[in-house]
Order: sequence, then C-alpha cells, then structure tokens
Amino acid sequence: MRIDQLTVKNFKGFKSREFSFHRQFNLIVGVNGTGKTSALDALAVAVGSWFLGVRGTDSRHIRADEVFLEHFEHETVDTEGRKHPGTRWETVYPCEVSASGEVSGERIRWTRSLKGKEGRTTYVSASNIKELASQADAAVRRGENILLPLISYYGTGRLWQEPRDSFKVSNPIEVAAKDESSRFAGYWNSVDPRLSVSQLTRWIVRQSWIAYQNRTSPVFSAVKAAIVGCVEGATDLYFDASSGDVIVKMPEHAQPFYNLSDGQRSMLAMVGDIAQKAAKLNPHLGNAVLTATPGVVLIDELDLHLHPRWQRRIIDDLRRTFPNIQFICTTHSPFLIQSLRSGEELIVLDGQPTADLANMSVEAIAQGIMGIPNPQVSLRYEEMKGAAKQYLQTLEEARLDPADRLAEFLERLSGPLAPYADNPAFQAVNAEPRHSVHPSLQHLEFVIPETAAWYRSSPWSPW
Repeated sequence: MRIDQLTVKNFKGFKSREFSFHRQFNLIVGVNGTGKTSALDALAVAVGSWFLGVRGTDSRHIRADEVFLEHFEHETVDTEGRKHPGTRWETVYPCEVSASGEVSGERIRWTRSLKGKEGRTTYVSASNIKELASQADAAVRRGENILLPLISYYGTGRLWQEPRDSFKVSNPIEVAAKDESSRFAGYWNSVDPRLSVSQLTRWIVRQSWIAYQNRTSPVFSAVKAAIVGCVEGATDLYFDASSGDVIVKMPEHAQPFYNLSDGQRSMLAMVGDIAQKAAKLNPHLGNAVLTATPGVVLIDELDLHLHPRWQRRIIDDLRRTFPNIQFICTTHSPFLIQSLRSGEELIVLDGQPTADLANMSVEAIAQGIMGIPNPQVSLRYEEMKGAAKQYLQTLEEARLDPADRLAEFLERLSGPLAPYADNPAFQAVNAEPRHSVHPSLQHLEFVIPETAAWYRSSPWSPW
C-alpha cells in the first residue's frame, strides 16, 4: 500500500486542500494551527478504508466533529436601535476524503464522505479498496502466504498512561490468547493514535518463551535487532522471568522498560509496535519480514521527547529498518528537515519547500522554511538589542536638549530597560551620568557588541 495523493474537502480546518506524497518518507511542517494533525487524521480515514474488507477489524470513519465549520458575521439590532456584531458557525457538507495510490499492486482512487449530521461515512466510492481487502482476507483464511500491508497511526499521546502492572507478565506460558496468533492481530489498534505497550510486551514475552524452548525464531531476532538499532544506547532486549519485566540493556546498565526515559520508551514502543505488527501480518517472510513488509505509517510529531542528537538520525534509522513502508510524519524540528534527501519529501503547509535540504544549515532551515527571523540569537537578545538602541538614542537626545527637559528624559530612559533589570550591562548603563554616553557604550560592548558598533557608526554619534 502507498498513498500518492490526498484530497480533502470540508475536513476539520481545510475547506479544500490537496497533498502529494513521496513514496518513502514525508515530513509535514507548519506553525501550530495550519493543519498538520488534521492531514494525518484525513490520511487515517483514507488508509483505514482497507479495514472495510477485513473481518473483525474497525475502519476509520469521518467523525461529526471533523466537519469543517464556516463562520458568518451578522448584526442584531436591539429595541433602542443599537447594532451588535455577532458570529455564527455552520457545519459544511459534504465532508470528503479522497486518496489515490497503490493497493495490492493496483493503482486505484477511492473516496469516503459524510453528507449530513445524522449520516454515516459512505463507502460506495471506496468499493475498490474494500474489494481488494476482502480478497486478501479470504486468501489469508485459506492459508495462503500473501503479503498484507501494515497500517499504523501514532499520535502525540501515543505513550498514554497505562498502569505499570500492564508492563509485567506473571506467567509467560499463558501470555497469548488464541486470537493473538492470527495474522489479522497485526491490525489491532491500527488507526488508534494511542499505542498499547501492554500488547507489545505480551508479544515480546511470548517470543522469548518460544526461544527459551530452543525453537528458533528468525522473526523475533529481526524485531529485536530493529528495536535495538533504533533506540539510542540500547544493546539488547530480553524478558526477565524472575521480575516479569521486559529489560533493555544499555552500555552502563540494564533497565526495565517502564523505567526508561520518555524518549527511550517512546521510540522503543513505536519501533517495536511497527515491527511486531509486521511480524504478525507476514510471519512467512522470516528474517526479511521488516525489510519486505509494505504499508503506511503515520506519526504525529516524530521528534516527540527526542534529544536533537537523536533527531538527526531517526529518519535514517526508520528508512533502514522499514525500507518498504511509506512514512508520513509531522514535526517542528529543523534537525528532522535537514535529514531529508530532497524537497519532494517536505510538505510545507504555510510556505514553499526548497529543492535542496541536505546542504542547508539548521539556521537556514529555521529562517527560510520555518519562518524564524534571526535564529542565531534568542528572542530576548533581539529585544535587548532594540532596547539598547532606543536607550542610546534617548541618551543622545538628552545630551543635546536643554536641561529643563531632563526629568522627561529620565522617565523615557527607565522604560526600555525595565524588562532587563537582571542584566548587569543594562544596570551599569542605567547607573551612568546622563551627560556621558561613552562609559555606557563600553559596558554595552560586553553583552551586545552589535548595538555598540551600530551606535558608533550612527550619524549622530559623537565618536
């Protein structure tokens, strides 16, 4: 499965929008409120249409609260003839999600729509993807080793707070129910943005128990290698029967899964979930299960909880581990953008992408793509520079104006420096006599050299 294009109409914040996707990796960027998560939700509706044809699974429908709201301005007139402005909101139908791409080797286009408040999401225009899924469903139940696509969605709340006891297993022999051995168990919670760590734990424990019985499991070996390879610092993963915990081994020490940092747990759980779903869906692929399984994975804020050093490698880790899966992710990280291989992999919701990303500095990405002016310094530093310029200008005016205006200038001088009272340079500047600006300039050069240089070169500077 692969999504090439997505078109949405009256969906969440989109009146109408079309997206084109790279066949392997995609990053959606934009300021808050531009629709990054909305795009992923629409994609979940699109790829979730596969489950219309798979018995025992839940499809992703368009929800009533995802319909676009149009606002209208109006006026009311009271009994005294006064006008009062107001706003009303109206839902706009139909709400549609259309997608085109490759499914089971065929290029198709399908549409899901919600046409009214009391209606249900239609699937008449998605009969083609439903039929392909039904054929796959029947083939699996006949015991055929066909390739099933992996589908998964991970939201920002993916590490929802499951009780710590859910990470423990008291009896590894009885850990798996019969339905968990079905290939279709790889579709559980596929379009739920939350991630069930307890399901991953049970699968790891069951595979560990099989290995303990001297039964080789190339699939489990591949999954372990994927998890360890994508979790910074990890060297091994195993089940400790004495404590009932999944243990992650680090160079310095070993830790139970629940005791890892949020970044480590988030990445281990997500990579492990993708890997174990692939293993359930296509066990016949053996140790090639992760490299040969196709599918679509949606991740909201891929950089969630990750240190910048880890952000720089995560995209390449996912590419290497799951080369046949199409990833569509959102981010606020310039380090992730820098990791892309071309501008075709970047979707900018509030601007235009650039062709060459690999050679751009983080500062250039932050300024040119993410719209951050002067990212080399902090916002407070920029404001301090502005306040310093204003301060020096006022000092110069005071030096040239009559003495009877001194009180007015003292009042004007106190304003710009007030927000930066904790800065020693500004304290020193404020303590200088009003008739001399040169010592103030010397103090200023220690903290804001650009401002001091600007003042020296200004046409009204006495130096």
